[in-house]
Amino acid sequence: MSNYKRLLYIRSAPYKVNINGYNLQEIGFCKSLCKYGYQCDIVYYSNENKDEVIYSEQNGGIRLLWRKGIRLLRSGVYPKLLKKDFLNQYDLVILTEYDQIMTYLISKYTNKSVLYSGPYYNLFKIPFVEPIYCRLFNKSINRNIHIKFAKSQLSKNYLEERKFKNVQVLGVALDDSKFSLTKKEDYNENHKVESILEFMNEDTILYVGTIDKRKNTEFILRIFNKLKKKKESFRLVIIGKGSKSYTRRCFSMVEDRYKKDIMHVEFVKNGYLGDIYNKAKIFLLPSRQEIFGMVLLEAMYFGVPSISSCNGGSMTLIDNNVDGIVIDNFQEDIWIEEIMKLDRDDNLYNNISKNAMKKIRNNFLWDKIADKFIKSLSNMNEYYNV
Repeated sequence: MSNYKRLLYIRSAPYKVNINGYNLQEIGFCKSLCKYGYQCDIVYYSNENKDEVIYSEQNGGIRLLWRKGIRLLRSGVYPKLLKKDFLNQYDLVILTEYDQIMTYLISKYTNKSVLYSGPYYNLFKIPFVEPIYCRLFNKSINRNIHIKFAKSQLSKNYLEERKFKNVQVLGVALDDSKFSLTKKEDYNENHKVESILEFMNEDTILYVGTIDKRKNTEFILRIFNKLKKKKESFRLVIIGKGSKSYTRRCFSMVEDRYKKDIMHVEFVKNGYLGDIYNKAKIFLLPSRQEIFGMVLLEAMYFGVPSISSCNGGSMTLIDNNVDGIVIDNFQEDIWIEEIMKLDRDDNLYNNISKNAMKKIRNNFLWDKIADKFIKSLSNMNEYYNV
């Protein structure tokens, strides 16, 4: 067991999260770390300062520190965290993403910081800013942070291209308690899910995620339009929000006669998604850029055969044609062919479903990642004199 007991986990991105609407990595990870005796504080961006205890057990607990931050371009800065008295109360500080300004600043204030980075492309910076940031800060971050984790092999490669040393792939996992412990007492949410389930049939394709260009949502609508010409019974459920203009453009790609077979719902609480995954036939994730894709973990957990583009999650989770399908291009006919192959071949479909469920439940729940993380911390002793 690690000697560290108090942990601060800083989510630097300057966007407020909805803890009911998404399977948040920070919370899932910290729940598993509590089993090792950690008291975990998680910093989330907010328009007000408040503390909220969300989880407690005999060995540890989780407190959310909602903090006002300053948004600089696409980076968040929390001035009140930049105090040695505050940081010294923690035995360990997890910093997310190498290219967030807080990663550089916190690493200057404490030598007990860990990097846990996901992007394998320029997610946060305006293009011309990233090389400036790298030139100014990367050497210092690399020198001051001794343990560096990446969420995928693609992310590890990206960090190493920027001269980061000793990067380990830790991965990402799923907090399945979101599904098993949800109290389904929300009448509106129950009614919404019931409506979706009534709409779905045995040939329903599912997408869950933001509706935007990076997620390539328009590609799904174009594919669906062609699929309907091959098999009339296909239906499509899309769960997620996007700008009105882009969403309107996406749905305009579908012929009017097929629009009755599409259901779009902007939001479903994460704990209620299990029933929807269980009824879906195929899950699509054609993202052009995707750090990992928690929805891919979720779909595979429920045994939904998934077809994905090449991204951080799919390249980590999927063995092609064994527990999912990865396509390295955006040729519509190839995606349609793979969907139809799953539709026609029951043996392939059932094997992928079974293997996907087994892989996630055996290897990609947070307890596995936390165990790997704890073992890696033993390497920090020489730096911290623990």
